[in-house]
Amino acid sequence: MVIILTLLDTGLRVNELINLKIDNVWLEEGIIKVLGKGNKERLVPVGKQIRRLLWRYITHYRPEPARPNLDNLFLTRDGRSLTKNRVDSMMKHYGERARLSGIRCSPHTLRHTFAVTYLRNGGDVFSLQRILGHSSLEMTRRYCELADVDIEKAHALASPVDNLKLGSKPASSACGGNGKKD
Repeated sequence: MVIILTLLDTGLRVNELINLKIDNVWLEEGIIKVLGKGNKERLVPVGKQIRRLLWRYITHYRPEPARPNLDNLFLTRDGRSLTKNRVDSMMKHYGERARLSGIRCSPHTLRHTFAVTYLRNGGDVFSLQRILGHSSLEMTRRYCELADVDIEKAHALASPVDNLKLGSKPASSACGGNGKKD
C-alpha cells in the first residue's frame, strides 16, 4: 500500500519508483532525489503522511536485501528489486479488490491523478512541471486541460454575483448605495 500512496503523492513514474535508492530518501526534509528520464536528477517533495509511512516501512517492514549492495528503497518480500511488471500486477490486484471498472488501474494512472489533483488543490503549473520532471510545459498543459473541467463547478460555487444574493433588492444596495439615482 505504501508504494501506491507514494506514487499518488509524488507523481513518480514507475521506473523512477522502482529505482529509488534508500540513500536518496530524506524524510526529515520531506524530499526524495529521483533519477528521471535522460538520467536527469530532480528533487520531489513528499507529504507528511507519506514520510510517516515510508519511515515505518524502512524501519519495520522493508525486507533484508537479497544482495549486499542492493540499495533500492522498495524490495520484494524476498529482498529483490521490484520490477515494473510487479508494480503493474500489484495495481491491477488492488483495482480488482476495490471493484474498480472502466478505469485503467496502473502506476501511470496515479501519475495523472497526482497531476490533476495537485492543480485542483491550488498547485501551480510551474511547480508541477518540476515535480513531474517535464522538460517543457507542453506535457504539463495536458493536465491543466483535465483540471479545467472543474472551472465551471468552481465558478458556480464562487460566482461573485450569484453569491451577492440580490433577490429583490436593488443592485445599487450591494455597493452600499441607497437605490437613488445620483
